[in-house]
Amino acid sequence: MTVISVSLTNDLLDRLDQFVEESGYSSRSEALRLAIRDVLNEYKLSRMQRGELLSTVTIISASDETATHLGLIDLRNGFDELIFGNMHLHIEGGYCIEIFLVKGPSDRILDFVSKSKTIRGVIEVNHTLTPMLRDS
Repeated sequence: MTVISVSLTNDLLDRLDQFVEESGYSSRSEALRLAIRDVLNEYKLSRMQRGELLSTVTIISASDETATHLGLIDLRNGFDELIFGNMHLHIEGGYCIEIFLVKGPSDRILDFVSKSKTIRGVIEVNHTLTPMLRDS
């Protein structure tokens, strides 16, 4: 196997170590291999969705990160044609939650989700994909 180097925050490393210990994995590497496989499989399945979709995209970030808020504004502006609803809330612990309701072609929605994950300061991104069924 190839050995790689990964940078993690102390908090994320602590959470990984706790997960390894509680779940019975033999090492961090084994747990990371599983996580990477799961993410790649999820990515592959999401790319198989075709046509018009409805989606919710939930983004969690630190509330005091100006660069993150600017990145989210750029994201909104770049995908304005998809967004038909948006809610911004402050939640406990100094975090913000941004919920987008989007509708459009699957490839464009998946681009929106991918780009949201690359915004500096974004902690978590989750999304749903719901096909828009048309009556025959």
